[in-house]
Amino acid sequence: MRHIVFMGTPESALASLKAVAEHPGSRLAGVFSQVDKPVGRGRRMGKSPVRLAAEELGVPVVTPAKSGDPEAMAALQRWRPDLIVVCAYGRILPRRVLDLPPLGCYNLHFSLLPRWRGASPVQAAILAGDEFTGVSLQRMVFELDAGAIVAESDPVKIGSNETATTLAECLAEVSARLIADSLAEIFGGHAPLRQQDIARITTCGVIRKEQGSVDWSTESAIEIERKHRAYTPWPGCYSYLGTRRLGLTRMELTDAPRIGASSGESAPVSGTIGRDGIVPAKLGWLRLLEVQPEGKKAMPFSAFRNGNPWAIGGHLTPAPVE
Repeated sequence: MRHIVFMGTPESALASLKAVAEHPGSRLAGVFSQVDKPVGRGRRMGKSPVRLAAEELGVPVVTPAKSGDPEAMAALQRWRPDLIVVCAYGRILPRRVLDLPPLGCYNLHFSLLPRWRGASPVQAAILAGDEFTGVSLQRMVFELDAGAIVAESDPVKIGSNETATTLAECLAEVSARLIADSLAEIFGGHAPLRQQDIARITTCGVIRKEQGSVDWSTESAIEIERKHRAYTPWPGCYSYLGTRRLGLTRMELTDAPRIGASSGESAPVSGTIGRDGIVPAKLGWLRLLEVQPEGKKAMPFSAFRNGNPWAIGGHLTPAPVE
């Protein structure tokens, strides 16, 4: 009976956790997940989805501040894993953890490596306008996402309306099938290892909250629409209308509005809000379908316009303007 330790944190890791827990011929000895974090308006401490699922399975869980701290290492030595499976854990494993299991550590990465090594491959694929993505199972080494590929999924098409949420949900199911199909070869010691093509490496980093800011004068409509989908649900997209932040919660690409040449009208400046919610970008146009004024709930653009008629003709900026 092989012993497996699973490391993961968000909901997108749950399908893989279940696949590992249900795999015949192995035992899920323990689970690592990130520390509890404040959630909701009350900011109460909340357990991660993976921790909650592991507790329901009756599997011991540790939530160390660092993967290699004394509590974590003591747990690993107590559980004596033959291998470690990682899926969206959110922490870099130190060398002493990577070297511990006899069969190694394996990471389910939500891209077809070597494209989009790093912390945000789902968002990066949408931002770049990639047509396809997938899941890679790699043997982990002490370099971020640089290990040899054990298996990879078939390409997964990225839909034109795909958000980070929907794409992660799809890849979560793909990753579960991939690890379920690969464990027997890993246990047998004959899993194939294919080195990554370093000429095709692309990278992505940790997403910061301020990256959701939209600059209509430097970004095209296509770039903004991709950003909106990539940053749903977090950090979301926003601009400022004067000094107040305006969340851009729903939008769509649209054709340029007709401007009457006989009336002497000229094309508005990038970021100018039209009465119908159409806003010009550096290149192209977007229609705002729903917005969220600072301190309020999201609302249809028509409701925002009716309550704030002064906003029509106003200028959306990436930072507050007095």
